[in-house]
Amino acid sequence: MMRRFLSAVLALLAATSASASVYAQVYAPPQVGVTTVMVDFFLLNLDSVSEKDETFDADLYLEYEWDDPRLAHNGGEEQLFADAAVDERLKTMWWPQIEYVNTSEPTVTNQSLEIFPSGHVKHTVGLTTTFRANLDLRRFPFDRQRLDVRIRSFLYDADRVRLIPSASQPGWEHDSTFEELRVTGVTAESRIVQLSGRAERFVEFQASIIVVRNWAFYLWTVFGPVVLIFLIACAVFLVPLEAFADRVSICLTALLACIATHFAISFNLPHVGYLTVIDRLFVLTYAFVALLVMASAAELLVRKNASVCRRVNVLAAVVLPLAYLAVIAAAILG
Repeated sequence: MMRRFLSAVLALLAATSASASVYAQVYAPPQVGVTTVMVDFFLLNLDSVSEKDETFDADLYLEYEWDDPRLAHNGGEEQLFADAAVDERLKTMWWPQIEYVNTSEPTVTNQSLEIFPSGHVKHTVGLTTTFRANLDLRRFPFDRQRLDVRIRSFLYDADRVRLIPSASQPGWEHDSTFEELRVTGVTAESRIVQLSGRAERFVEFQASIIVVRNWAFYLWTVFGPVVLIFLIACAVFLVPLEAFADRVSICLTALLACIATHFAISFNLPHVGYLTVIDRLFVLTYAFVALLVMASAAELLVRKNASVCRRVNVLAAVVLPLAYLAVIAAAILG
């Protein structure tokens, strides 16, 4: 009985020791102190950007490198794993437990894992997903945006693991980008973040895709037609003052046309609490259409004096279009 009891105790100790060894191999960082993980970023394709939802779809390649002496092995070649075999191997070794902060369900398209004889590890991941973005649309459609990809460790804080940009510059595929937004550069940085209400601090890798909007589309489809509508509305000063109702009708038609265009554009933009450049275009157009009606009303007040009435008509016909064009140019350039 005693022998059986001792055997059970020894078996339990052996199992506990094996579990502790597996735990240390899988969850304990490879070295005391901070483990540095080098991250290389490459933008393969920027598929789309949704201003309405403030998101963007992208295809990426990410490469993580770190040293783990426990994985050192004899032999002249590295151990290579691909796709499903990578997931199985990661279950039996330490890795930085990567979390993609500003996306919910990233899709891994392909991946590889290389373990070199020295214990150096290289984990390459192909990723496609929808990322959340924080867009500043004040200058829309003449805006310049920064689309961030944020990565950090899920388990290890800043005292255990640090994600650092690799020595090579992050890159992008120049011939395969979203048509409306042109990628002009990709930058990467490492920063320390602290979760709200928590004491833990994490080192976060952030890659920023710098894009500039191709504004010519909006120039011809929005700015041009709206400005033309207002300039046509300025023809009210050619209508005799006796047909004041016709003047008001022309202004009202121009106003409704601008409102319809503004309404259609609003479906593509988030409900932000500030005016974009396009919003300023419409607001200013509304104001100047109102000024057309007010100028016509001013003519009514002085219609008994024919010379003064004619002077007001000519002055309004010249000043209002020029002032409108100047204010719109200032709104675009400012």
